[in-house]
Amino acid sequence: MDSTISCPNCEQEIAADAEACPACGHIHGEKIACQRHPERMAGAICIVCGDAVCDECDEGNSPHHACPDHRAVSIIEGWAQIYSTSDSFEANLIKENLEAEGLDAAVLDQKDTSFNVELGDLSPVRILVPAFEYLNALSVLTARMDRLGEVSFACPACGEAFEPGEGTCSTCGKPLPAARTA
Repeated sequence: MDSTISCPNCEQEIAADAEACPACGHIHGEKIACQRHPERMAGAICIVCGDAVCDECDEGNSPHHACPDHRAVSIIEGWAQIYSTSDSFEANLIKENLEAEGLDAAVLDQKDTSFNVELGDLSPVRILVPAFEYLNALSVLTARMDRLGEVSFACPACGEAFEPGEGTCSTCGKPLPAARTA
């Protein structure tokens, strides 16, 4: 039977032999050199990319640790927000498509369904992925994002799924959303 311990930083139950907490990035094993400042020891790893971070790199004002490149990523209990919308149906479609790509995903919907009132940005529906899968999920969504930042996995005319990079739907022949350019 695998033994677990409670992370002293976030109190998440983790494997006793884990070198770092997957939920917050706190290093439990031997300290390692900071990725950006090799002369400094890192007390944590970025939960998004896995880079070792020292106190200077990690602002330390949240329960999770992140490198300067990923500190703006919204993290909720070890899950990273990859996308938000006001539409629960759209959120669930994106979740299902991320799962079809082999990524774990969840929907956090804080809408109150007892009222038929659209609250817009006051009640966003968030699509979350484990923080360590954020970069892979971002790559999947970016390949499916149009110039306006909307994510599409299916033809808007007929609903048939399409692959990134296709210009016209193979089923109905209608133009597909133009991909975002870097």
